[in-house]
Amino acid sequence: MEKICCRYGLLSSDGGLVRIPFLAKGRLVVPPAISRQTAEDAFSSAGKDAVWVKSGNVQILREPVIERLTMRPTGEYIYQVMPGLNPGELVEKDFEKLAAELYQLQVSDVLSYIERITETLKKNIHFLTGAVELMRRTSEYPDCFLDNWLTSASFSLDSSSARQMIDSELAYRGLPGSRYLDGWVEVPAKTDNGWLTRQAQNMFPAGRFGMPQKPYVRAMPVRQLHITAGNAPDVPLISTLRAVLTKSAAVIKLPYGAVIPGILIALAAVAAAPRHPITRNLSMVYWQGGDEEIEGEFFRPGAFDRIVVWGSPRAVASVQSRVPFTRTICLNPRYGISLIGGQARPGNLEEAAARASLDVMIYNQKACTASLVHYFEGTRQQACEYARILSETLKKWDEAIPNFVPPEASGRVKRMRRGRYAGANWYANNAGGGFSSGVVVVPGEFDILDHPMCRMVVVKPVARLEDALGDINQFVSTAGVYPEGRRIELLEKIASRGVSSVLPLGQCERVYPGMPHDGMLVLGQLVEWKTC
Repeated sequence: MEKICCRYGLLSSDGGLVRIPFLAKGRLVVPPAISRQTAEDAFSSAGKDAVWVKSGNVQILREPVIERLTMRPTGEYIYQVMPGLNPGELVEKDFEKLAAELYQLQVSDVLSYIERITETLKKNIHFLTGAVELMRRTSEYPDCFLDNWLTSASFSLDSSSARQMIDSELAYRGLPGSRYLDGWVEVPAKTDNGWLTRQAQNMFPAGRFGMPQKPYVRAMPVRQLHITAGNAPDVPLISTLRAVLTKSAAVIKLPYGAVIPGILIALAAVAAAPRHPITRNLSMVYWQGGDEEIEGEFFRPGAFDRIVVWGSPRAVASVQSRVPFTRTICLNPRYGISLIGGQARPGNLEEAAARASLDVMIYNQKACTASLVHYFEGTRQQACEYARILSETLKKWDEAIPNFVPPEASGRVKRMRRGRYAGANWYANNAGGGFSSGVVVVPGEFDILDHPMCRMVVVKPVARLEDALGDINQFVSTAGVYPEGRRIELLEKIASRGVSSVLPLGQCERVYPGMPHDGMLVLGQLVEWKTC
């Protein structure tokens, strides 16, 4: 990986310019060389809020530099220079090639491929550390989140975990999923050729219509387009892994804010197995969402068999409206909640707050499982006492892991305090002259779209935890409940309202291979179940 980047001048900062390659069906595409002045000039006419421009055959992303000690913008920028994109080249139309090569791979071949990727990443740990330092310059995430990204990537790319994902998510009729992904599997079932065959046997006695044949089933790979989100650097890796495990020809759209993590996986694929059928059918690229020249090609009927879209409500709705004839898997924007029973008071508030803070801190409250709203069983005064203790707990996190609060989030907090929620009880922490974390007790209605997602918790007092059920719907991904007895008591009632995971408070970051995602076994959605 390091040799490739040195050869082409990639993934290193040259006066604030970072050249980012694309992977186009296994071929590394590098951007042309431009100057810092060219990048600045391109943005000068695009407006101060612009993050992307296109000039000829070059795309440029602009990200603000963040000073790590204070976690505040410095006023400087990093420019990521990327090649242009020809979408027609990435859409696979050669079905004979797919059927003869990629689709014929065995699960053992896929796992061996993943092991080669993992080994390449391990051999390039010095280079990866440098790439993380590059990410750190503009990342809104605290340092420890980025440091742990490599550990998270290694866990995701573990071959034994990958087999568990395949075997559990594609299991059918008691057989492991790897059997169906490897080829046609006989299904032990009584079959019926249908009433027309029986009728024909009476009408045409000399006809030989035969007995019902044994049925076979296969999990057939498909062509996939993944439109990922940048709320966590793991997202591009998760989408890429799902495409690889299902042996699919795939295009992965990398998101603003997490282009580098995705490209590192692409570089590892080129370095480890450049001629492998998986690499030759994998593309990892960027385009600005809404670019009709690109999306008009990608979204036309028949271009892909599956589209997976992560992201904001606007992004998800836009894709859904434009691909009515393509099966679309939507990983919708969702959020987490916490329910704290009255058993937490008076002696267990510190324990409940400590547990709850773990769920708040998941990817700095940016992940869809992170807890944004806490329902506290008790009076407003008792909820305020919990909020005060939770605020003190979050302050400890601020001291251990300094928080970056984007200007727009900071502005939203100010508007909440001065406007709609001015009468609420606020327990705010400050660092460096600005908001760093906090808790607000809102006894009335709260609009989740007002939430700034920056280590801020909304506490809603309820007389009984059951009273919170009316606020719970399919937009809630995860609920952490305390104590355990109340979780078991409320489990079915919460889950029936569309919540995907109902877990003990403090354990909402929990993952395991083959785990359902947004109520789906996603790999099962990313294959075609064929019969013969």
